[in-house]
Amino acid sequence: MADEITYTGYGANLRAAEIFNRLIHEDLVDKTSLRDLLPKLGDLGGSGSDTLVTPRVAFDDAMAAANTDEVTAAANTALGNNAISLSVAQQIIQFESSDKFAVTGAPGHLQLEVLAGRLVDAYLLRFTDQTCALFPSFTAAVSDTGVDMTTDHFYDAIFALEQAVVPGPFVSVLYTVQYTDLQNSIRGEGGPAQYLGATQNQTLAKSPGYKGQFAGVEIFASDSVTAVNAGADSSGAMFGAGALVYAEASPSQAMPGAVPVPVPAGSPVYAEFDRTANPGLSAVVGHAFNAVGIGENARGVEIITDR
Repeated sequence: MADEITYTGYGANLRAAEIFNRLIHEDLVDKTSLRDLLPKLGDLGGSGSDTLVTPRVAFDDAMAAANTDEVTAAANTALGNNAISLSVAQQIIQFESSDKFAVTGAPGHLQLEVLAGRLVDAYLLRFTDQTCALFPSFTAAVSDTGVDMTTDHFYDAIFALEQAVVPGPFVSVLYTVQYTDLQNSIRGEGGPAQYLGATQNQTLAKSPGYKGQFAGVEIFASDSVTAVNAGADSSGAMFGAGALVYAEASPSQAMPGAVPVPVPAGSPVYAEFDRTANPGLSAVVGHAFNAVGIGENARGVEIITDR
């Protein structure tokens, strides 16, 4: 193993002072959560399977004129259908510390109980990574490699979705640089094209990473957005509801050794402590089972601009 939290290792920074400040300063980290943006198709906990198959039907047929002779029957209409299949996989994280680090600790220090409370954050970060990794899978794309993102790119993405008859409202997830480039471009817009920033009341109802609204589209910024074109560009996206979907598997019963962890409603996250008596190490392990996938490709558009 490696990266154990020990008194002589991490302790050089975390426990070195003669008088230890109990306030832990958290370094900058992007905590953008996209879980609330995606429809949950179901929970496989206790289902007997690791795969969720959801039928998909296209009701896109209009009536036709009946035969004018009044006696000839109309033919049946073929119903377009297929299915979405999601197979959950395990997501995991572990923090381990030494006994010396633990027994010399005090309330507010980086103890296992504190680390256990951060497991949900770790799961939400993983969920955001899984979601952003799917953006290059969208067939439709607004691509302008090596060029800063502008309002023209943003409107092109809106137009692509509207031309595909995707119902709103739309959501856009952009790389942080894409977002600031868009902000810079909006500064030159006049008339009704205005940016509505995230007020305090708005952010209370939104996930971390919410930036505001432009042209009726909710905007999120995340550094999880993947790089494309040999790292030169970012693969952001704009999509309507149902473009991306997910499934989870929450424990249907108490897991052996599991401990209570504060989790969002319906979350599959659970935790347990692990003990190695010799040389004296304790670990907290967080588990979750989920799958994130394309619900309907036509409901999303990739946005490729300079990184």
